Amino acid sequence: MIEKLAVNSIITGDIQSIAFGGEGILRHQGFVVFVPFTAPGDKIVCRITEVKKSFAKGEVIRLEHLSPQRIKPPCPYFGTCGGCQIQHLNDEAQAKYKLSAVTDALKRIGHLKVPPAQIVPAHLKWAYRRHITLHLKPVGQGFEAGYIGVDHRSLVFIQSCPIFNAPQDPIVKQLQELVSSLSNSTQQEGRVMILKNHRDQYILSFQFASLSGLDLHTFETSLQHYPTFTGIIVQSPQEQRTFGDPYCEQKLEGLTFRFTPQAFVQNHPEQSTNIYKHICTLAGEHSPKKILDLYCGFGITSLLLSRQGHTVTGIEYNPDAIRFAQDNGHLNHLKQAHFLQGDVEKVLPHCLKTEGPPDLILMNPPRTGLSKGVIQTVLKAAPTELIYVSCMPATLARDLALFCQDQYDIQQCIVYDMFPQTAHVETLIYLKKKKEYNHSVLNKGKRLSR
Repeated sequence: MIEKLAVNSIITGDIQSIAFGGEGILRHQGFVVFVPFTAPGDKIVCRITEVKKSFAKGEVIRLEHLSPQRIKPPCPYFGTCGGCQIQHLNDEAQAKYKLSAVTDALKRIGHLKVPPAQIVPAHLKWAYRRHITLHLKPVGQGFEAGYIGVDHRSLVFIQSCPIFNAPQDPIVKQLQELVSSLSNSTQQEGRVMILKNHRDQYILSFQFASLSGLDLHTFETSLQHYPTFTGIIVQSPQEQRTFGDPYCEQKLEGLTFRFTPQAFVQNHPEQSTNIYKHICTLAGEHSPKKILDLYCGFGITSLLLSRQGHTVTGIEYNPDAIRFAQDNGHLNHLKQAHFLQGDVEKVLPHCLKTEGPPDLILMNPPRTGLSKGVIQTVLKAAPTELIYVSCMPATLARDLALFCQDQYDIQQCIVYDMFPQTAHVETLIYLKKKKEYNHSVLNKGKRLSR
């Protein structure tokens, strides 16, 4: 007799694999149960917490057998904080999970033929993050900072974050001291990004619904009290105040880049550098190309490619990022890159009309992936090569299915462990136009000309 699962049911089973998101997969009488903080090879007793039509979720009550892939997580907040999902897996297991997360999505969602994928592990697996964002909730007359918990509701107060800063680094404790002393008469919530500058100095970027009711003088005096804070930005939808120097400087491959927390920056310097280098290798140094860099941010890839002799046009929606990209071009005396601000879907067709078809299009969209309009415009432009960088395997697979339907083949699939200890992953896909597509277009053109 098959027992129907219900909330609070107690079951025993083996964890077979890890699903995207980091939860272990347990199969009970043909039903899939997702259980967080488990490892393949664990034998567990779990309580069912949620039942859906095609799956259930559970939580571990007891570990009856420990997987050899399991290690003791070093973070005291792991399991309650929602920041990391797989600290309990050893390095080999994390790499295996991330590689399979990408290849499974490409095959299952995209129905794609994928060449053998490779994973690039991170050498720096702790204290690697360039920035973190903490949520602020009112406590007393001030605030308390922390991560949203695994229940998606509670705030987990932290004094350190092992994937962001070394144990001896007092930055998070100093931030807690600052926000606890900050007058918050309106009892509003907020959030703060801590951005690591060079030489272990930090820039703080606060966001609130309103700046009224906040003692802004506290931010100014904190720069003298905490020398590790070099700049503080405090903003609401209506206004912004800046204290100290809000600029971060990054040196990469002989170039200098300046930006503020308002511009997106990749979180793992080592791995992002590996990606930039490989993009430059794929683009080549000996035959100058016309390149479009979609979602170009503040211009790192565009300017690195420009230095190789390529003519690059970067397109980015964020006006702050575009301003920094233009400034960084001047700073590095690179004149073969220029930048356009606006929605990629709207700007790209106009760019192609005025500048002509490119040889290569580089795409690095947000987690939501590319819109159908962008994909259709890229397919119409029909460059010889495409490079797609993505942090979301599902939307990557969805988009690649359209690119590979008629025009392109995947040449390389490289998975980068950009986010050790978490379930997130970065992927680079290199595509080339199909030879048969070139022939079919050529033959069609000949028929039309007759």
